[in-house]
Amino acid sequence: MRGRLWLCLLAMAALPAAAQINPIPWHPKAPPPPASAKAQSAHPGTVSAPPKFHMTFDKITTVAPGVYLAEGNVKFTYQDMLLTADSVTYDTNKGTLWATGRVAVDFQDFTASGSELTYDLNTGKGTLMDAYGVQKDGDFTVYGKEIRKIGEGWFEVIHGTFTSCAAAVPPWSIKVSHAKFHVDHYAFLTNPRFHVRQAPALYLPYLIWPTKPARSTGLLIPEIGSSSNQGFTVNNAFFIAPSNWWDDTVYVDHYSREGWGLGEEFRYVPSTDSYGWFHGYYIRQNSDGQKRWDFSWAHLQNFRHGWYFLANINLLSDINFFRDYQRDYTLSTLSGLDSSLYLVRNWGPYALTFKAERQNQFFTEGQDLVQRTQPGVEWRSSLHPLVGDLYWGFETSADLFHKEWAQYTPTTQKFSVSYDRLDVHPYFELPLHPTLWLDITPRLELRATHYSESQDPSTQQYDAGQLWRNYARFSLDVVGPRFYRRYKNSIKHVIEPYVTYSYVSPDARALRAPIFDEVDQVGLNISQVEYGVRNRVYGPKGDLRLDSSLYQDYSFKSDLLTAGPRHSRQGPVTLLVRLWPTASWSYDLRLRYNSLTRAMDGQSLSATYRPRKKESDDFIRLTYLKSGTLGVSQITDLTQNPLSKEIRLASAMTLADGKVTLNPSLERDLKKRAWRDRHLTLWYHGSCFSLGFEAGKRTIGTFTDSEYRFLVSLKGVGTVVDLWGGTGTY
Repeated sequence: MRGRLWLCLLAMAALPAAAQINPIPWHPKAPPPPASAKAQSAHPGTVSAPPKFHMTFDKITTVAPGVYLAEGNVKFTYQDMLLTADSVTYDTNKGTLWATGRVAVDFQDFTASGSELTYDLNTGKGTLMDAYGVQKDGDFTVYGKEIRKIGEGWFEVIHGTFTSCAAAVPPWSIKVSHAKFHVDHYAFLTNPRFHVRQAPALYLPYLIWPTKPARSTGLLIPEIGSSSNQGFTVNNAFFIAPSNWWDDTVYVDHYSREGWGLGEEFRYVPSTDSYGWFHGYYIRQNSDGQKRWDFSWAHLQNFRHGWYFLANINLLSDINFFRDYQRDYTLSTLSGLDSSLYLVRNWGPYALTFKAERQNQFFTEGQDLVQRTQPGVEWRSSLHPLVGDLYWGFETSADLFHKEWAQYTPTTQKFSVSYDRLDVHPYFELPLHPTLWLDITPRLELRATHYSESQDPSTQQYDAGQLWRNYARFSLDVVGPRFYRRYKNSIKHVIEPYVTYSYVSPDARALRAPIFDEVDQVGLNISQVEYGVRNRVYGPKGDLRLDSSLYQDYSFKSDLLTAGPRHSRQGPVTLLVRLWPTASWSYDLRLRYNSLTRAMDGQSLSATYRPRKKESDDFIRLTYLKSGTLGVSQITDLTQNPLSKEIRLASAMTLADGKVTLNPSLERDLKKRAWRDRHLTLWYHGSCFSLGFEAGKRTIGTFTDSEYRFLVSLKGVGTVVDLWGGTGTY
């Protein structure tokens, strides 16, 4: 089987196609030309005379009637061609010329030099011996025994070499026995031999290589890898780019253990007001016959009068699909997927939204939770003046929901419920500034929500009938008195005490409400105050140097901390400090002190360094974390200490004058003395090539996976080597 795979891979590589893929340009579909443009074409039958040539020289000799020999610093100009040489013999009768000695010729899109040139001005064809040529933008270089101009923008090379490197001994090159190429299209190579410096590395009987800088249709370089689950893998892709406003990529992958996988990714920008893409993949596994797939679609469409449409669809056969068929840490750790369709109109402070939403939370196989809004409408307003200094806004929505879930009791049982919800939520705010050093802001929120179906808290069944929820939320934010002092060195220090009181009315029906989003929140009946003090220090130029907050919560109705039999309505004392002592260094300190147990139950310290370089994203960040269970502390019982300790390192560094980029990421559990995540990305950027290496290993619970990847990318060609592999174990 593996032998057949390699034969298939070699056959695909020998096919006359090799694509160059770049990000899709945001160029909309070009409109048809106006009718007036068509009328500007030349009148049929009119023929314009060829422009005259212009030649300068140190010396000229008449060799024969109409035949001239120009010598010494000869410069010959004809149409778009500029020729310089030591000597040029020009036959005005035949329209031919012969140039020798330090010959250099510029054809606008392609410039070449050599020892001898013969050229026919009538046909625009010629031959340059011992030639060396460069494309106008420097995207590729070609040299060989002969370079022939065979048409407008078309050239031919005999026993030549293609490369995008400018070094005398190029780091990579493709040697050919014969090739035909267009300066802004493709190169058709016969017997291409890929060389790394002077050592041969790969031979193909025929190859088409894109020489244009834009996206090009063709086969992408296959990706080769191996994993413990799928076995030996070959990923193939065919890229289609017929226009500058859309492209398409078709994937055909083979896994030695699981069979063939098919995928497609389509990107489009039909107008300046519309763009999007969709992606899909499907595989039927040989090992168990399971059909696995994923589908994504994103689209944005702007309409007139403030309307726009936004789509974000994400569907998946199972949560393990990304782990098995994607080499992306972020995707493989997802626990759910959200999809949405929105039709929105904005005007002033108002927004009207028609929506359809889907939430899929993945649990044990067969027990996923699916929630849908089908459909819904929302009308909201941001804060805006109502009367005088009083501001108001509102959020109003009407939705029809459907929910599906499963329970194991001890067999899996499927359940579903459909219900509608109507929600009205106005809010009011009155910012007051009685003095320059005091701000007082009261805020009142009212909410009324109706559900056509509710949940019985004792049985967790949706059979409790209709439900009305009504509650009010009030907050009072007092900032001040505010003190500040400006020192002689122009440093300014601001001290700002504050008190925030929050009250939420009791809502005994909260536990009966079906949960979908923040509208259905529980845990109401709050009467709580937060008090603290903020400190800010500004530098001489007005830049923030220090920002700190020290605060604590107190509840008038419930306990905020428990430790065994002890309870307290006071919450932990929290200190947040952010410090910028220099333009390169910053620190972030967070401490949480449990006043009940008189011990720290949360600590973090982060130090970040950023070099003072223009347009640099380099940084190094080291973070120490020590935390426990929020709201509950048992640190007096050392055998059941809930505190976790870990250290994290994240960095992005550019070294060796930009030739090397290094991105290490480390996460270690200090309590268990074990690594949670180790990941390294390393790139070396040469003059005309890049080498990439990526390796990582992470542990999530009892699951441990590792991966590696090696890439070679060539200037003007793209990725030519992509080797990857990995393992996953429980």
